[in-house]
Amino acid sequence: MEALQANITATCPSAFHGATGQLFAAAVTSMVAAHCAIFDDYQWPRDRAEEIIENGPTSFDFIVVGAGTAGSALAGLLSEHNPHWSVLLVEAGDDPSLNSVVPAFLLYNQDINWGYRTKPDSKSCLGSVNNECLWSKGKAMGGSSSINAMLYVRGHPKDFQNWEDAGNFGWGYEDIKGYFEDIERKMNFSSYKYNEHPWYGILDEAYKERGLHKSTLVNNESKIGTRVTKLTVSNGKRLNTAKIYLKERENLYVMKNTLVQKVVIDPVTHIAKGVELKHQNGVVTPIVANKEIILSAGSIATPQILLLSGIGPRLHLNEKGIECLVDLPVGQNLQDHVLVPLDFKTNQHTIITPEIMTSFLLQYMFTKTGFLSNIGVVDYMSFINTKNESNYPDIQFHHMLFPQNDQFTLRPYLTGFGYKEEVIDAIAQINKNSDTLGLYPTLLHPKSKGEIRLANSNPESAPEIITNYYQDPDDIQTLIRAIKEARKLEQTEAFKKYEIKLAPLKLSGCAEFLFDSEEYWECYIRHLGVTIYHPIGTVKMGLEDDSTSVVNEYLLVHGVKNLRVVDASIMPTITSGNTMAPTLVIAEKAFDMIIKQYELKDEL
Repeated sequence: MEALQANITATCPSAFHGATGQLFAAAVTSMVAAHCAIFDDYQWPRDRAEEIIENGPTSFDFIVVGAGTAGSALAGLLSEHNPHWSVLLVEAGDDPSLNSVVPAFLLYNQDINWGYRTKPDSKSCLGSVNNECLWSKGKAMGGSSSINAMLYVRGHPKDFQNWEDAGNFGWGYEDIKGYFEDIERKMNFSSYKYNEHPWYGILDEAYKERGLHKSTLVNNESKIGTRVTKLTVSNGKRLNTAKIYLKERENLYVMKNTLVQKVVIDPVTHIAKGVELKHQNGVVTPIVANKEIILSAGSIATPQILLLSGIGPRLHLNEKGIECLVDLPVGQNLQDHVLVPLDFKTNQHTIITPEIMTSFLLQYMFTKTGFLSNIGVVDYMSFINTKNESNYPDIQFHHMLFPQNDQFTLRPYLTGFGYKEEVIDAIAQINKNSDTLGLYPTLLHPKSKGEIRLANSNPESAPEIITNYYQDPDDIQTLIRAIKEARKLEQTEAFKKYEIKLAPLKLSGCAEFLFDSEEYWECYIRHLGVTIYHPIGTVKMGLEDDSTSVVNEYLLVHGVKNLRVVDASIMPTITSGNTMAPTLVIAEKAFDMIIKQYELKDEL
């Protein structure tokens, strides 16, 4: 501290002269030290890319591609379990920035984001720039756990029963429930403290009047009802899931800013031999895997790497000039949760000035508490079945609150979704004179399925994302029913007290339709419906004789030896809620499969 204060006062000695100057210097020094301390409790594993490129080693027992939620977990578990196993973890990004640490800054992480865009069509994302939905994906250590909303939701037990019923034995809820429990212990959820937001009570009362009650369950399942979900936040800071698993170890080698161009596969034996890497300095390096290669690059990049490696639909690979080694439906079965924003006016007038925001920042820096240590009411959610025909939800409501004439959150939030200026201006106009409550119905089980395809054979080109949103008309109808349910909240006493009413959004593309008609809402959904960043399923898990599957229940690629996929792309169907927690379960279960396989081999 003394050295830091000396450096600060040396820049302008006269300003820090005397007792008052010394007090001010001490205050400034404390503030700088508090800012630095945000990072001090965790050190990312060192980048060994140049060491490996220049001096080797050129082979590792396990090569894990992608240091995201699943990849970081798996690499950390493998390196910890057996110090004799050498593990290479390859990440295209670098360490996360300061923005990723502060929970409230989840909207300000464009510097560590792949920023994928979907292929435009005439049926969806019509309110987005160039009719392309923006698909954010973390490009840093920790992957999307560096930029997501930190919401921890297991999903519904039926989600996993559906997986097992499709032939994926060992993936039923009773089989994997223990993994959720282990993860929750690692995250120390037993000591988790909720942010006591006053709007929780308002929302609870409104939903209760509509017959939807607060869940008494503590197991983080997405069952019918309302709940405040747990966040991956610890001591006021984002708990990037990689921080739980990744420690500096001699047998763990991390290459950052390094892109995996393809998996090297023997064209005769179909044995995966290694990977071809390209570092940001331009050097291309082949690395050999002694045991196996594990792709954990996510539901967009994992199928892209497989396709570039010659594993995928034969016709598509032939079109791109890539020899097809194994004909599998890679990239197909793409599913995603679509969110539709509904903006409600209130009679509340909360003003946050730049001075107030500065005080919030100082409070956070010194105490890691207050406005910046949480995400407002985003962790409040409700699950409903719009047909009231079962206890299996088809809609999840997310919520957000914007203070009047919000100058800090609203535009970054809407820009982050990729909306056109017309849409942003229209929502900002609603927010100009009062606080705005956002209710966002999210389609949990879309029947429409999309596809990931190669744009070309260049590994550095972004792939084509074909969403096929609303291809099945049932998806539109489910969202319209959800909008009607949201509007019924206006009739509750809880909403009437705060004069909470839906503010009609003026969209030029929907001007021909009568407001509140089914035609209007279909047009609205096609314009404003966007991803909530939960793509899954593009490397589907299933039986080998299932022509729609790519990996088996052990996550090994059909027809290829020594190649496994461990990330959300293996999900056969999407889970009921935010997908981070199930993705961690996939990594934990894969770890158990791997150690059983290789320790048995070693014993033999």
